[in-house]
Amino acid sequence: MKYTFYMVLVVLVLLIGCATKEQIQSEEQQTIEPKEETPVEATQPEETPATEETGEIVKIPNDIREILEKGKTRLNSYSYNYKSPESDLMYEIYVKGNNIKVTLPEMNTKEQGKFYNTIYLDTEKKTAEAYCIGYSSCEGKVGEVKDLNFDDTYIETSLDWLGKVREAKKIDERQIEGRNSVYLETNIGKITVESYYGFLYMIEGGSNEWEFSDAAFNSVKDSDVTPP
Repeated sequence: MKYTFYMVLVVLVLLIGCATKEQIQSEEQQTIEPKEETPVEATQPEETPATEETGEIVKIPNDIREILEKGKTRLNSYSYNYKSPESDLMYEIYVKGNNIKVTLPEMNTKEQGKFYNTIYLDTEKKTAEAYCIGYSSCEGKVGEVKDLNFDDTYIETSLDWLGKVREAKKIDERQIEGRNSVYLETNIGKITVESYYGFLYMIEGGSNEWEFSDAAFNSVKDSDVTPP
């Protein structure tokens, strides 16, 4: 009997010891702080091309983008006649580097009482100078007349306008002034762009039109855009 009693006692001690050990291990596991998980960096969703269902233009196709950006590398200089919706008069504009010359229409010089007919602008220095060259309507004063406010005088060039295009899709291809061009629907209106040099010929914004006609490429000399 005594032997049996001791055996039962040993078994009880072992059982109590195991239960205590399991309880301690459980408490230790509960007190261990979880490891911080490294947050997964969010990725930007890729742009979705335009669809016929939505009609939404969300990017410029690569072939169109190439044409729009050709002027940055292929045009060292250019000249054209400019007409805006505000007037039927044509302005002759010559562009080379930072220098621009604007020749005012003679009718504009006469009717608006101006006593200058040529403006020289420097886009880097932000200067604009009025000169009288050639026309007798300049009240007999030839040469530099006065300084003008650059912001009020500056006329956005063909490449300035193209820099505003953020969305575009091709409507068709056509010829303008004998040159291959693309006709595009863009966020600034319908535009016609020459395919090789990336020169903007026309903007159609509702009932308004901006024309950049009789264009000549890479033929403007320094003397054409700087005061005599």
